[in-house]
Amino acid sequence: MRTKLGVLAVTTAALAGGVLTQTDQAEASTPNVVVDSLSVSAGANGQSKATATVHSARTIKLQALTVAVRSADGSNNDFPGATATTLGPRSATFTSGSRTFQPGSYTYYVAYKVRDHWYSVSPVKSFTAGTGTGSTVTPTPTATQPASSTPTTTAPSTQAATPPSTTAPSTTAPTSSAPTTPAPTTPAPVSSAPSTPAPTSSAPSTTAAGPVGIPGTWHQVFGDEFNGSSLDGSKWNSNWFGCSGCVTKPPNSAEGSAYSPSQVSVADGSLHLKLAQQPTTVAGKTYPYVSGIVTSNNKAQFTYGAFEARIYTPSSGSQMANWPSFWADGQNWPTDGELDVLEGLGGSACYHFHSTAGGPGGCASGTYSGGWHTFGAEWKQGSATYYYDGKQVGQITTGITSSPMYLILNNAINPSHSGTNIAPADMMVDYVRVWQH
Repeated sequence: MRTKLGVLAVTTAALAGGVLTQTDQAEASTPNVVVDSLSVSAGANGQSKATATVHSARTIKLQALTVAVRSADGSNNDFPGATATTLGPRSATFTSGSRTFQPGSYTYYVAYKVRDHWYSVSPVKSFTAGTGTGSTVTPTPTATQPASSTPTTTAPSTQAATPPSTTAPSTTAPTSSAPTTPAPTTPAPVSSAPSTPAPTSSAPSTTAAGPVGIPGTWHQVFGDEFNGSSLDGSKWNSNWFGCSGCVTKPPNSAEGSAYSPSQVSVADGSLHLKLAQQPTTVAGKTYPYVSGIVTSNNKAQFTYGAFEARIYTPSSGSQMANWPSFWADGQNWPTDGELDVLEGLGGSACYHFHSTAGGPGGCASGTYSGGWHTFGAEWKQGSATYYYDGKQVGQITTGITSSPMYLILNNAINPSHSGTNIAPADMMVDYVRVWQH
């Protein structure tokens, strides 16, 4: 998500979106590509093709533009026909080549290559391929965000780019390190009704022998059960980089909220990260929202291990609301890597791993909102494997870094993705734990 890079995001049904990921360093030089429309159509002989209409605020030359596709298991199944092109303010239409898909569910999104790096753009949509019938677009969002489960190389978050299957797509979902346009000071309409709160903890947060569902022998090296009455300052900072107690800008320029320690509290056995629709100005820029974040930067960081948090995320109907995130980040992004254990993107629960090689990732099937869920990841040499409620939902084996990372939890929001946004909203965390072998 940062320097967190890139988040991705948008509901499957949405037609408009923007680059999701970026870093402060990239903001001045990375093009902002916007998707006006994106669809997949079934043709004869079970073949399908994709059509995307895109534009850019300024004229840019792309080395390649394509529609990336990920299967439910994260395999790369991009449409053929990636092409070099020049984009500008006037919308241009890209039509892919045709291909067949094995029966199953897929997610797809626009990805582009510029200056030898792949980036992904929201929205992330879904379709289902049936036996001998080609693909049919599903009306409801599925793994919205990074394409499917774990894109293959470098290309589309809270968070980097995931190359298309052509050779290495960027992050699987809109997670481009390309800067997005500043969030409008007037937020898109959001539901004024907060998600229905659940009990702060549906089960006692007792110390466990090991991470839920992650095999191996472990010993805990870090943890916070949030059983006190205030945030433990020896473990956490209550804003992004800045002075203690200050209101700070967000990690990702696609976010619409500034971060204030006033939105962070500990009560009833949980950490509360609250988001409110309250215009807040930081360094001359006004954000339409203010929210809560905690980081362990300069207080605790880890190289490899199992990372787990039990979280209650805000909900919008049956979907995850806003952009709640649990992730880890290195000091030098993206060189040191970024491990996104959870990102609520377009209503789905998604994961990524960002590095200089890209930001592959995916979204888990099923509903992970409206109740307490456990989100975990095992990061080791050469791979990052993700577990939701003890079940493996994806694995990434490209671009895995080995530098130390610190922890971050934040209740973010992207104003341009109003379909699942709500305010006020409270992201609650029962516990955070880190294990190592």
